Amino acid sequence: MKINRYAGAFLTGGGICVLCHFVTMLYRTAGIPELFVISVTVFTLAAIGSAATITGHYQKLTGFGGMGAMITMGGFSSAITEGVHEAWKEGRGAVRALWRGVKDGLLILCGGYLAAAALAAVLYVTGRV
Repeated sequence: MKINRYAGAFLTGGGICVLCHFVTMLYRTAGIPELFVISVTVFTLAAIGSAATITGHYQKLTGFGGMGAMITMGGFSSAITEGVHEAWKEGRGAVRALWRGVKDGLLILCGGYLAAAALAAVLYVTGRV
């Protein structure tokens, strides 16, 4: 039975959000100061996303959940890690592989910010904001 792409994205994104909430609650009960809980959670999700990408598991998750797997820091770190990992497998040196990851990350961030700014400008000009 093939699951609907929308259902897969919903289930995957929801599962990742539940994991984020669980990790956040775990850190709060561990006594980490409230000021740092979110930062530590984001770092943990980035580490999980990178480790899952290197082992090949995040690609399977993305195949099932599509864009649902790209939410949160785990998806972002996965994209960067994949670029670094592929460059390393192609025989590039460590510096070139890391630079490829940095470029991928900047492309994702800048593209997202530019798209958000363009949408905000359009909404402002049309009087919806």
